[in-house]
Amino acid sequence: MALHPRPCLLSPAETPGELSQGSSQTLFSLALDVLREAMVRLPACRTLTELFSVLNSCSRTLVPTATTAFLLRQPDACFELVYCAPTAVEHEMRARTEALIESGEFAQALKQGLCYQRARPDQANLLLRIATPRRIYGVALWSDHRIPEDARQALGALTDLAAMSLDRFQGGADSFLVPTYTDRPSLGGASIADDIAIPADQLTGLAHRTHFIRFLHQALERRTPGTSVGALLLDIDGFHRVNRELGCDRGDQVLRDVALRLDSALRSHLIFETLGIAECDLCFSRAGADEFGLAIAHLRDPRHLTEIATHLHNHVAEGFMQSGARLYLSLSIGLADSGRGSDASSPQALLRNADTALKQAKLSGRNKHALYTPDWDERGSPHLRTESLLQEALRQDRFALHFQPFFSLQDMRLVGAEVLLRLKMLDGTPIPPSKFIPVAESTGQIAEIGEWVTRQVCHQIKAWSALGYASIPFAINVSAIELSLPDLTARCQRILAEAQIPHERIHIEITETAIARNEAQALANIGALREAGFEVWIDDFGTGYSSLKSLKNFPISGIKLDREFVKDLLGDPAAEGIAIAVLEMAQRLRYPVIAEGIETAAQLAFLRAEGCALGQGFHLGRPLSTDDFQSSHFAQADADAPQPE
Repeated sequence: MALHPRPCLLSPAETPGELSQGSSQTLFSLALDVLREAMVRLPACRTLTELFSVLNSCSRTLVPTATTAFLLRQPDACFELVYCAPTAVEHEMRARTEALIESGEFAQALKQGLCYQRARPDQANLLLRIATPRRIYGVALWSDHRIPEDARQALGALTDLAAMSLDRFQGGADSFLVPTYTDRPSLGGASIADDIAIPADQLTGLAHRTHFIRFLHQALERRTPGTSVGALLLDIDGFHRVNRELGCDRGDQVLRDVALRLDSALRSHLIFETLGIAECDLCFSRAGADEFGLAIAHLRDPRHLTEIATHLHNHVAEGFMQSGARLYLSLSIGLADSGRGSDASSPQALLRNADTALKQAKLSGRNKHALYTPDWDERGSPHLRTESLLQEALRQDRFALHFQPFFSLQDMRLVGAEVLLRLKMLDGTPIPPSKFIPVAESTGQIAEIGEWVTRQVCHQIKAWSALGYASIPFAINVSAIELSLPDLTARCQRILAEAQIPHERIHIEITETAIARNEAQALANIGALREAGFEVWIDDFGTGYSSLKSLKNFPISGIKLDREFVKDLLGDPAAEGIAIAVLEMAQRLRYPVIAEGIETAAQLAFLRAEGCALGQGFHLGRPLSTDDFQSSHFAQADADAPQPE
């Protein structure tokens, strides 16, 4: 069964007219209007009374025949009526509420998150939960008519909005209590209290990860023959850029919007019809900074997991309004179930499989999902571990910059430095760039890493300039993938403008192999970079694609003689001949040359004698961390400078 045969609440509309005109057969348009109104009014509420009034007004709009009761469970007491509408029926509603509590129906409804029941043919009950970190509120509606599906979904979304607003009222609810009774042993004691007191994520109002793990544990213990437990891990693609570009406050709001959208999508009755499960068999939680987790008990067919993933992709694809503009996001989703030979007998094992699938989905690009298969553990674990490490490094700024100086070979004056990227495993073991750079290129993460490097270098230049240190340029390596991006120059200009760094302080280094990847776009980008004021150097000159063609066709600033031609100087006539030829050609074309990999005094003397102006290598200076580079090259230069008398 397809999960989206018709538009559901908060689903992408087929046409703009659908959103504005609605449908004569459903409450879709009205429900959206009510949600928009609530989103405007709820943040302005200053008291709980105002908050409950807004919710009651919205409920009455969607279900005109309904009467409403708002209940509160304190940490040390049972549920108690705190608000009712209309007030004229408070006595009757209190009696109904107590009957619901005594029967355990209300506790079960809050445990499930949303439960729709009929007490008798002429009366419909709708019970919803508003969970906050310290308390759980409940909303009970009674109606003489059936409560439509669209209204149920809208009311569920309203309770999510209310949970976000309730955070501002923590600790101020006691004055709204009507004290009539406290602990009631008939409710089942601590066991029911434990079930109801679900820890909630403070930002989104979703279930906390601890409850998510507990739910998985119970689901695995109680699975029946022919069923399995499913787990989905959802990651918002590139969300760290939202925080960086919009700010953390707006980033938090986007997270709330995504959580609300996904939670509403999972409330659809089509989900439960497709899976053949009850609502209590599903748990949706926030699993990490920008990750969500979905657990499904009593799963009969693991293939339904891919349908759910597609369903969630579609709901997020519609975009989110932020400050009058639509922000488009996508999800990467990893799917796993306890069957399929996965041997996932614990929540940790099942989530590990889902995480492996999530990484595999990311390898395929954005907005993808993947279902775990056991052979991934042996086939791709090193690659996936590195890819995961890169994700964490980007999120947590765990990369580090090192700087290798290059000098004027005639007077050994510091004239610049190359920026090198470093990464360590969690135990401190360094990972060679030759290992993690290819992974970053294969996943597309290299573009985000390159942007991070540029920002960090600009930040460091600004810090060193404030200390009065020499205004030398810093060379940044640009990958083949970045060189094929049409917005490369605009990105560099934007970052430097934000940091107020002049373009001459940043040099761009590219390899001939990177040029060959997309020659037309590379030519356009190099030309744009040069016009913008950046110097562009060809790195590892002589080892890649058509070196002479690169010099002829591309508007470069200089070349770096590859270390392969430097290391064998004074021992290999061919290496000497190539080095001399490159230096003579560069002089005729008026290109400066930086010789890489100078490791001995003899190599240095040879290059000086042949007129090479610039050089770098271990003999001149090793790559150093930020602090070590400052103390070795900047602070030392200050100490050697003549002091005023």
